[in-house]
Amino acid sequence: MLDYTYSPHVDFFIEYMEYETNYEMSTFHTHHKYEIYYEVEGTRRYFIEDASYIVNAGNVIMIGENQIHKTGSVGEGPSSRIVCNFSAEYLQEIADAFPDLDFFTFLGKEENHLLSNITVKQQNYVYSVLQQLMAIQGEEPENHAARKMLLATLLLQLKKMCEAQQKRGGDKGRVTNRIVDQIQSYIAEHYAEKLTLTGIASQFYISPYYLSRLFKKTINLSLIEYINGVRIKAAQSLIEKTNDSIATVAEKSGFMTSAHFRRVFKDATGLSPQQYRQYFKRVNKGN
Repeated sequence: MLDYTYSPHVDFFIEYMEYETNYEMSTFHTHHKYEIYYEVEGTRRYFIEDASYIVNAGNVIMIGENQIHKTGSVGEGPSSRIVCNFSAEYLQEIADAFPDLDFFTFLGKEENHLLSNITVKQQNYVYSVLQQLMAIQGEEPENHAARKMLLATLLLQLKKMCEAQQKRGGDKGRVTNRIVDQIQSYIAEHYAEKLTLTGIASQFYISPYYLSRLFKKTINLSLIEYINGVRIKAAQSLIEKTNDSIATVAEKSGFMTSAHFRRVFKDATGLSPQQYRQYFKRVNKGN
């Protein structure tokens, strides 16, 4: 699956997966694609950017381009899900035909990441469309057309559900903690500096052990995983917006060595920093 999720040349991918017991993603990741995630069975914890969400069966997760995310288990029971990744280019023809419609930007908004306040009928609709998308096989032009139109229709309906959810008071699944929120703000300001568990704990007058457990429980990431996520986002921005060398990008993003930066960056994005720069220039050529 990682090849499809990360590879920039694959514009559409959908997969059903089930797990017999608790499953933890080994690391966060990000990609130049949007994502729709539907929880078929069980409960998961989903980390997106700087927030964590409890996702129950029938809930939908939506993620924008280049937003760092990861799932983790809740309890020991089985779970299953459908995940769909697609690029903006995949639906470009449809988006160009209806320029007044928003097919994409709502997916990346924080208030829309978790779609939980929806009816069983709406849940069944989303599940049914995703199943239809999985059922469309083959490379014939009519299959490509059917898949694209079906996906575009689903996106418009999801946007309506998001708008209705906000009118009803928003989702109820975000996990928050005051201390963790403060630590996240601290990391956002100091990510380029040397950060350690002990050093951050001392800043907030708590023990490293307590900080480690609290962070993991609240957002489903270790402290170093979260710091690396913030640094990768900063590095992506520098690679996209500057001509800084990869070594300079690593230093400005807070990584101690270029080798460590390259390894963490590729784990998160599926591309080396240099490949990422080449890809970004290619897809934005002429813009």
